[in-house]
Amino acid sequence: MLERHRPSAPLDVAVDCIWFSRRDESSPEREHMLPTGNVNLIITLHDSPIEWAHGNGSTPSGSWTRGVVHGPQRRYYLVGPKPKGAVVGVSFRPGMAAALLGVSMNELRDSHPSLDELWGYRGLELHERLASAADARGALRMLEDELLVRIRRPLLLHPAVAHALRRSSSGTQRIDEIEQQTGYSPRHFIHLFRSTVGLAPKQYFRIRRFSNALARLAAGDAKLAEVALSAGYADQAHLTREFRELAGVTPSLYRPRSPDSAHHHVVGKESSRR
Repeated sequence: MLERHRPSAPLDVAVDCIWFSRRDESSPEREHMLPTGNVNLIITLHDSPIEWAHGNGSTPSGSWTRGVVHGPQRRYYLVGPKPKGAVVGVSFRPGMAAALLGVSMNELRDSHPSLDELWGYRGLELHERLASAADARGALRMLEDELLVRIRRPLLLHPAVAHALRRSSSGTQRIDEIEQQTGYSPRHFIHLFRSTVGLAPKQYFRIRRFSNALARLAAGDAKLAEVALSAGYADQAHLTREFRELAGVTPSLYRPRSPDSAHHHVVGKESSRR
C-alpha cells in the first residue's frame, strides 16, 4: 500500500510530496537506493531497525530506527532487509530541505543522520505521535502540520541556483553554458549551488541525466542505445560505465521495484555481496 499527498501552500514550495507506505510482510531483499540528488526524510511507525551500507561493500555501515534523513548521495547505497509495518516520508524539492530540516546541505551530503540526531527529543515525540495515528491520512496530516511549524522563511532559492535547477530537468544541457547564463564566475556559482543543493553542479547534473535514463528503463524501454542518446550520453558504453558507478550494476541487470520506483534496484542476497 502506498499513498502520496501533495502539500498545499506554502509547504508545496519546499516539499514535492509526503507519502505513507505499509508493508504487510517483511522483505528479505535488499535494495540499491540509487541517487536522485535530492533529500528524503523517512519515519518508520515501528521500532524495528533497518540496516544500510555504503555502496562500496555489503557490510552494514549502520542501522536506524524511528527516523532517518537520507542526504543527497553521489552514488548508490544499500538498504534492507525491511521489516513489516508502516512508514511515512517526505520528498523535498531540490535545494529546499534546509528550510525545514534546519541543517546545512553540505553536512547532509552522502550521510544518513537519524531523526534523533537532527531534532532530539522533538524527533522522538513526533515519532510517538505518528505511530499513534489512526490511519494513513491522519499520519500524513500530522507530518504536514509538523513541517509547517518548522518552515524557515524566506522559501526562496538564489536566482542563479533556481535557473540551474530549471535547466537540469532535461539532464542534457552543459553545465558550463548554464554557468555563463547566470553571470557568475564558475567558482562562485559552484559555491552557491553546493551550499544550496548539497552537491556540486556537475555532480547534480550527472545524477539528473542518470535519473532520466532510469525512468525510461523502468518504464520498459530496453533499447539501451536509444536510452543513452536520449538521456545525453555519448553512447551505450558511456551509459553502462555510469550505471556501474552510480547504481553498482550494469543496465542489463537493473531491476526496479516497479515502474514508478526507478531509483529502487532490488537485489538478492548473493547479488548484494558482489
